[in-house]
Amino acid sequence: MKESLLFISAENPYPQDSGGKLRTGNILKLLLAKYEVELITYANPRKTGMPEGLPSLTVHEVERTVSYRRALLRSLYTWRNCSYMSHVDVDMKAKIIELCSRNSYGHVFISHSLLGCCIDIVQRCLPDIVIITDAHNFESGLSAQLAGGKKGIAKAYYFLNAIWTRRDELKLMDKTHLLLTTSEEDALAFKALAPSRSQKVHVIPNFIRMEDYRTKTLLSKEQWIILPGNMNYFPNINAALYFYREVYPLVKARVPDIKWYIVGRDVHPEVAALALKDSSIVITGYVDSVADYIRKAQVVVAPLLEGSGTRLKILEAWALRTPVVSSSKGAEGLLYEHSQNIMIADDPVSFADSVTLLLQDHERGVVLADRAYEILLANYEAQSVKDKLLRLV
Repeated sequence: MKESLLFISAENPYPQDSGGKLRTGNILKLLLAKYEVELITYANPRKTGMPEGLPSLTVHEVERTVSYRRALLRSLYTWRNCSYMSHVDVDMKAKIIELCSRNSYGHVFISHSLLGCCIDIVQRCLPDIVIITDAHNFESGLSAQLAGGKKGIAKAYYFLNAIWTRRDELKLMDKTHLLLTTSEEDALAFKALAPSRSQKVHVIPNFIRMEDYRTKTLLSKEQWIILPGNMNYFPNINAALYFYREVYPLVKARVPDIKWYIVGRDVHPEVAALALKDSSIVITGYVDSVADYIRKAQVVVAPLLEGSGTRLKILEAWALRTPVVSSSKGAEGLLYEHSQNIMIADDPVSFADSVTLLLQDHERGVVLADRAYEILLANYEAQSVKDKLLRLV
């Protein structure tokens, strides 16, 4: 009989419509091979996409009351990061206590470093439980990046967020038994934070399940470029604005009939405004299948200037054999070689040149995408990480 594991995630992994939810859902499915899993998460507002045929999974949904505004205010007197994830104890505490009081879990999986507040709740009920935390990102670094782009009171507020987040990451390194990161860069950042506890840190790269991307329907490529991602996440917002200002005009000058699709949920007003300024830009908002758009595009762009971890949008493009042009930051943490399995460009002219090359030289794009696909299968497909994950957890 399988051992029971408690899995806590602020983001409901279903439907899998963002990079964070893809990682959470994919890890969850691997753990079901070893454990009977009880998942505590926020209720799915769309009421769609819940998995079928997973008898080892029981889902407990709670209603979310912590709005973004409330999280901002509560962070000031709790000295926590202002993300709603840092304040899930408001909504999840009662359900965690209920489940821990009637189940002798051997392990709890905390799906995000910002959920560290849940560890104390669990340990009060089950002091000997093994705690595994999947960091997703090095959040204090992200908070510092966000502060760097602000001014005045906002800059001071987000600078404090970075300090509070760093303090909580130190506590996390002390309390968790195992800390998973998505990249060697993030692993080194956590190890530098607490060198005496560095043995707790292990890399489980972002990965995908190829069966989720196979289709019998062949879609022809269109004269499209595509930027996929959650469009309320500040690195993605800034990437879209940078690409619009600095790169896209150079591409359009050489490929006048180009279309640029921005595909992702929770579109920030500054991103939404781009479609009003230029009729060749299409803002889709939430879509049921980002993969269908990536399949039809000729190029996926990842012009990120900030961020941490690794980008699942690039892995999805590799799985769907669509060539990628990325900044060094966008491809950070992935195995790549410029012009072999990806095009890397860190200035507007080089970025536009790379995009234009792939739009005009279809065969070059096919070769690039095929090499990327092989790298994906060897390093970032579920079976390539499954054994390591299950050995650790």
